[in-house]
Amino acid sequence: MHQVLFYIGDFPVRSFGVMLSLGILAGLLVSYYVAKGQGRFQEEVLDLAFYAILGGLIGARIWEVMFSWDYYGSHLWQIPAIWNGGISVQGSVLGGLLAVIWYCRKNKTDIWPMLDTLAPGVLVGQAIGRLGCFLNGCCYGIPHQHLGVVYPAGTDAYYAFGAQPLFPAVLFEAAWDVLVLFLLLFIYKRKPFDGFIALSYFLFYSVGRFVLEFWRGDSLRTFMNFKAAQVSSAATVIIALALMFYLSNRQRRTVQKNRQKLNIKD
Repeated sequence: MHQVLFYIGDFPVRSFGVMLSLGILAGLLVSYYVAKGQGRFQEEVLDLAFYAILGGLIGARIWEVMFSWDYYGSHLWQIPAIWNGGISVQGSVLGGLLAVIWYCRKNKTDIWPMLDTLAPGVLVGQAIGRLGCFLNGCCYGIPHQHLGVVYPAGTDAYYAFGAQPLFPAVLFEAAWDVLVLFLLLFIYKRKPFDGFIALSYFLFYSVGRFVLEFWRGDSLRTFMNFKAAQVSSAATVIIALALMFYLSNRQRRTVQKNRQKLNIKD
């Protein structure tokens, strides 16, 4: 792991910041590619990128600070220092989602098709960003002798567990993101209704995150000994399934109404 890739004078170029930036850029390019392939939303993807990125960064930091207030409450000057790590994927998705919804409502853009267009890019950004977490030595796993990685001194992982081999949870999460990405791209043109791709993203990512949290060594625990990320993942799965059911029924009712209109005309 290399927390600092190189120096420009006395300024350290940190691996986390570099990978985060590459993830944002790659995610934007993938979403634009998807939009171009369907001949829709190319300009909108570029226009809303700033708002989605800003909302994602703010949401990611607020989520992390909120669940780590024991530290940040006594280190207030560290709250804006996202270049040192300490942002949450789930907070990023929520903040970015709210920004996209705001943009779509303001510009009278169909929300569900837009979210479908953006979902593959989000997965690419998450996968690359998780590589930054690994290089930074954060978001580490529990001690594991067979699939363990020894983090160097100076990382959060070393501070927590020393030189013990730790399960590389973020690498597995990155791999899961890539797997879900290919699945969504495969079914994209076969989606039964608008919103199916976006909701599938929330569903599959949350299932993977819930499972991988059992091997995370840095997560906060909540009620019944579950972790905060598992609780939010479970809630996301329930909401995604409920919305899938709602949108599917709405699509079916729309099809039935159109058929009835055609029969009346005939």
